[in-house]
Amino acid sequence: MNLRRTIESLLLAALLMPAGMLLATETYRPPTVTSSTANWYDTEQATNLFNQVQALALKTRKEVARLQVQEEELAWQVQSQRLMRAKNDINTMADDLARLNRMKDGLEPWQKSLVNKITPEVHEMVYQMDAAVAKLNNHKNRLYLALTEYPQNINMIYKSANQMAGTIDTVTQYAHAEEDMAALHQRAHNPVS
Repeated sequence: MNLRRTIESLLLAALLMPAGMLLATETYRPPTVTSSTANWYDTEQATNLFNQVQALALKTRKEVARLQVQEEELAWQVQSQRLMRAKNDINTMADDLARLNRMKDGLEPWQKSLVNKITPEVHEMVYQMDAAVAKLNNHKNRLYLALTEYPQNINMIYKSANQMAGTIDTVTQYAHAEEDMAALHQRAHNPVS
C-alpha cells in the first residue's frame, strides 16, 4: 500500500514539473570561488589538504587509543612503534598545515578560518608527542612510565586529534551546505527556460 502511494506521488510530481526540468541532466559545475581574493587552484589544494589532515587525525586518534588501554600490557618496544607511527602522521599534518598557511592568501574565508582553528590542535599534538616520546625513552618500565605524565600526553594527543577531525568535518559540511543553498537561490532567481 505504501509503495503504491509512493509511486503515485512520484508520478504526480513528474506531471507537475516543467518539461525542461524532466529532460535536464545534472551537469558538473566546478566549485565557484566566492571571495575576490581566493584562487581556485589554492582552494582546491586546500580542500585536498584538509581531507588528508582529517584522515591523518583519525588515524592518529586510533593509534594512540591503543596506547590508552590500561589492561593491555604493552612492551615499551610496541608502544614505541605505535608512538612513532602516530608521530609520523602528526609530522605530516604539521607539514600540511605549513602548506596551508603559505597559501592562506588564496583561500576562501571559511578555509582561512579552518586553518586558524586547527593550528592550535596540531601544535598541541606535536608538543604532547615530543613529551610522550621523551617519557617513553627515559622510562622503559611500564610501572614507572605510568607514574609520569605519559598517560596524560597520550590522552591529550587523542583529544586534539579527535577535536581536529571533528572541526574539519563540521566546518567543511557547513561550507558545502552554504554553497548548495547559494546554488539553489541562484537557480530560483534564474530559472531555466
